[in-house]
Amino acid sequence: MSPRAAGSDAARLLCVGSTVVDVNIQGLTRFPVPDVEFTNVSDVAHEDPARLLLGGTAANTAMVYAGLTGACQLGGVLGDDPFGDFLAVGLADHGVEVIGERAGSTATHTIALGVDGRRQAYWYPGPPLDPAPLLAAWPPGHVYLSGINLCLQRPLTDAACTFGRAARAAGARAALDIGQGGPGALDFDEITAIGTEMDLLIGSRAEFAAALGCEYADGRERLREQFGGPVVVKQGADGSLLDPGPGQALRRVPGFAVQAVNPIGAGDAFAGGLLSAWLAGADLETACRRGNAAGAVSVRSAGGPQDVTKAAVDRLELEG
Repeated sequence: MSPRAAGSDAARLLCVGSTVVDVNIQGLTRFPVPDVEFTNVSDVAHEDPARLLLGGTAANTAMVYAGLTGACQLGGVLGDDPFGDFLAVGLADHGVEVIGERAGSTATHTIALGVDGRRQAYWYPGPPLDPAPLLAAWPPGHVYLSGINLCLQRPLTDAACTFGRAARAAGARAALDIGQGGPGALDFDEITAIGTEMDLLIGSRAEFAAALGCEYADGRERLREQFGGPVVVKQGADGSLLDPGPGQALRRVPGFAVQAVNPIGAGDAFAGGLLSAWLAGADLETACRRGNAAGAVSVRSAGGPQDVTKAAVDRLELEG
């Protein structure tokens, strides 16, 4: 890796992927039961107000990265509507520069969280992201791909590889978050195809298990036949698992004990913290600790990633 990728002047990052408005409801003691009319089982009251939050996997990471480093670029779709206005203003206030034109209706993610950890969600994807004008407008630097299955039309491997190839040709680094999970998740072949142009793979324990068909530690050798770079497995409250490379021992990086309030976007906040350290020259174990702290700050806040600040992350790392 060239010096440009390790020094403080190399911190410019483009996050590409999911950008949405989150309609967030927290603290539900029960969930509704479907009915043809409003009844005492289908109509659920909640004490805390619904919150309109800046969201999307790539946007969340961009906000946290900007909060920790000063600025970040985002390649995502903002609709030409009031929700798009909300995103444009809010992201700018967080130091995120959105690249690309506004079009269509903004993607939304309406999610309800129960006090017992259960959740219900409703997803409107919005218009797809066209990578061509984004690539044309982007002066290549570091790039992070996240939630691309939610916004890029398939086949998406060529577009994803083009971002990675451009970054690496410029002496910068490229990273892929393999999420989101679900029926449209990246499969093993897509992950390994994109991995040919990536320096780092990130994903949750559940996402890797879905792609590999087993827990990461049990299936890592299958992945290692195709990808030789470092892998980071997000493990929620348990912190993270670092796989430095083929033949090397797995390293567990402990998390921080906090009271969970809003878990949505905590993994994206983790990525923002990790990237802020790794792209500034830290080793990956140190970067994972930074990521764990950013994720913990996010999960203990009602606002999630948009409430993550450098002061709070620094303080938690120092205290922990």
